[in-house]
Amino acid sequence: MLPSETVDSYEVGVKTALMDRTLFLDGSAFFYQYDNFQTSVQQGTQIITTNAGKAESYGFEGQARWVPSDVLSLYASYGYNHSRFKAGIREGNRFRLSPDHSTALGAILSVPAGPGRVAFSPSITWQSAVFFDDDNDRADLQQPPAALVADNIQDEKQKGYALVNARLGYEAPGGGWRVEAFVENAFDKAYIKDAGNTGDGLGMPTFIAGEPRFYGVSASFRFGGAK
Repeated sequence: MLPSETVDSYEVGVKTALMDRTLFLDGSAFFYQYDNFQTSVQQGTQIITTNAGKAESYGFEGQARWVPSDVLSLYASYGYNHSRFKAGIREGNRFRLSPDHSTALGAILSVPAGPGRVAFSPSITWQSAVFFDDDNDRADLQQPPAALVADNIQDEKQKGYALVNARLGYEAPGGGWRVEAFVENAFDKAYIKDAGNTGDGLGMPTFIAGEPRFYGVSASFRFGGAK
């Protein structure tokens, strides 16, 4: 039986409104310290839980929103997350699916159109590189007997990438109904959202592609009257 995983967590934050409540700023800093961090390792074709020892994570998250008028709203966010193993054979490795940097930028432009409003909402998100396993696809951690077939190439990793999305819609007075066209991953950026998995121990890792460009039209209705 593994010893219990424990974590000491600390967080401090602030929220404020400036410029006659047209500029809103939020931010928080955090620090997590783990003992007996539990993670998964592959032994042959089996996935088992193991004790990776000490680990820590610290960083910052911030958001800003500027609303100069009832027509325009701009927003931005940024996150820094330094998550690393501090002991054992994985010392220095990053946590899985944990980008060091991530950010988002967007706008909402809403103008009167007849009795309702037309809104256009473009946005862009970006994140830095991620690994899909706590072993960070290191060759020295993927040799027999841990794996049936040695993995000597560090390819189960996604480099930093950006995605662009947009929505254009019309909303009836009081928000009773809304129809909009949308596009996600507008520039059809190719990326992977998972890699490795059980087949990795057999020398046949799987690579799961992220969603390609996707577009369509949606409609929504509110029943019971506007509130």
